[in-house]
Order: sequence, then structure tokens, then C-alpha cells
Amino acid sequence: MLAWPDMPQGLRRPLRLVVTVVLVALASVPLAMGGASGEESLSDLQARMNDIQAQLDATTAKVEEAHSREEALQNDIDSLNAEKAPLEKQMSRLQKIAEERARTLYEEGNTGMLELLLDGASDVGDLAARADMLARVSTSGTDEFIKLARAQDRLDDLVRELEAKSDAHAQAEADLKDEADRFQAQLDSVSDEYEKLQKKLGPSAPAATHFASAAAAPLPSGGGKMYCPVGGPVSFVDSYGAPRSGGRTHEGVDMMAAYGTPEIAIVSGTITYAGYDELGGNIMYLSGDDGNLYVYIHSATQLTGGHVTAGQQIGTVGDTGNAAGNPHLHFEYHPGGGGPVNPTPLAASVC
Repeated sequence: MLAWPDMPQGLRRPLRLVVTVVLVALASVPLAMGGASGEESLSDLQARMNDIQAQLDATTAKVEEAHSREEALQNDIDSLNAEKAPLEKQMSRLQKIAEERARTLYEEGNTGMLELLLDGASDVGDLAARADMLARVSTSGTDEFIKLARAQDRLDDLVRELEAKSDAHAQAEADLKDEADRFQAQLDSVSDEYEKLQKKLGPSAPAATHFASAAAAPLPSGGGKMYCPVGGPVSFVDSYGAPRSGGRTHEGVDMMAAYGTPEIAIVSGTITYAGYDELGGNIMYLSGDDGNLYVYIHSATQLTGGHVTAGQQIGTVGDTGNAAGNPHLHFEYHPGGGGPVNPTPLAASVC
């Protein structure tokens, strides 16, 4: 306890007032510094969140690149097989015609022509070369052999191309699996910190910056709050329009997340369809009260119907359909319930 020295009573009160003012002033300094420190801390938290998000998005970009490469190669293989099948039928037909032509040459006694055609010919390619040469100097009818040989040459080229494309496709599939596994491992290592940062930053924090390079599509309007379709650590890049198997193009955005992460109703609305097919796996349509359609694909679990409120969990992230080994939400946005538009800007604005 402080002891006042002996002094006139009249001086003690002014001195006590001065000390009180000084103590109050000193007490206010740490508070002011703490406020500044708090602002700096918030900035640091946001910077760390952006750094984590950038790392995840960089890996997601590699996943999408591998995925697009794998799908493009599959399209090439499908195209080659589509050409190969009728060519094989044509080869069978031409072989029969060539056999008939050889029989006719023999029956006509034109054995010299047959000997020139067949002598030393080890395969159809050799036969074609000889037939092509004879066609230049003779009118004895070697067209059938030339057509057969040329068809065989093209078929051989197709087989070689298919072998090369198949090898490249197998490598692309392996690369896709490696990148998907790398993303999941990276997500596991940062998910706890990610969620803690999210809680500390609160709902007023600015959304993380994603690779949303596409021009902004018409975004929903209506005043209601919108929620990120994935309720947890998520990463995505703009893959709208990327090649997909069957000659299709990508009509959504693949939102990468851990298996079982909640899927959230982006707006209030009604689940108007819930089904399954081999390509998309589980598919769910959310017909928003705002008049727009939102599609959720590859879910592990999903609601089958009913009205839902914005922010309500309606499913979980999975890898059903052709997404096996690469859990993510394929999310689509159909303004007015019409055709799809690039949903990346919309996802980036709410996630």
C-alpha cells in the first residue's frame, strides 16, 4: 500500500488527482496497443488462410489438368476405335473380294499375274506394293488388291495409335490418382488449421481467392443469404468447358473436399430430383426458391426430396459414378432453370 508522506492536507488531494490521471493514462496504453495488435492478428489470420487456400488450389489445378488430359485421351481412343470397327469390316469384305479376284485370274489362266503378285509377298503390305506396281503397267485388274492393302495399312496405323494412346491414358490415370491422393494428404495436414482459422475469422471475413478466371455469369438475386455448397475445407479451379469423355465438355465446377464433408443448400428451395447413374453417381437437383436450379453430383449421401433452407446440410461429398478415388462435389448452376453457365464465379463469391 502506498503511504503518503507528511504534507499539508491541502496538497494531498491535488497530488492524488494527478496520480490517478497518470495511472489511467498508463492503463490505456496497453489497451490501445492490444487493439492494434488485434488488427494485425486478424490480418495475419487472413493471410495464413489465403496461403493455405492457394496451396490447396495449386494442387487442385494439377488434379484438373490430369483429369482433362485423361478424358481427352479417352476421347481420342474412342475416336480411333470408332474408325477401326468399320475398317475391320471393310477389310473382311475386301479380303473376300481379293480372293475371288485371285480365283478368277487363276481360272482365266493368268497364272503369270498371280505369280507376280504373290511371289515373295510376305504380307498384305508386300502384296499391295506389288499390286500397285502392276497397276501402273497393266490393265489386268489389281484394284481389289490395292484397296485391301491400303485398308490394311490404315488398320495397322490405327492399331499403333491405339497402343500409344492406351499407354498414355494409363499414365494419365495414374497421374490423376497421384494428384488426387496428394490433394487429400495435403487437405488432411491443413484441415484442422483451416477450420480454426475459419472460426476465428468469422463469417464477415472476405472469401478466399480462387482461380475464377471466367467472366462473371449472371448471379442469383433475391436478397437471401447464400452458402458455400461445401461446408468445410474446399478447393476448386475454373474447369468449366474442359474436355470430358464421350465428346462432352465440363458443365460445372469440381469442388475438391474430403470424403464425407457436408454438402450445403446454397439457397432455400426444394429437392426436385434425386437419382443415380453410372456417369454421375448420385445426382441431386435443388430447385431454388430464387427460380434457379443448382445441381449436386457424385455425392456419397443425399436427400431424396422435400423443402430445405439455405445453409442446411443436404448430402455429403463422395466419389460415386466416374469420380472413384477422387472425392469432390461437381456443382452446376442453371439460371432460371435453363442451361448451365460457368458456376465458378458464383462458387468463388460464397466460398
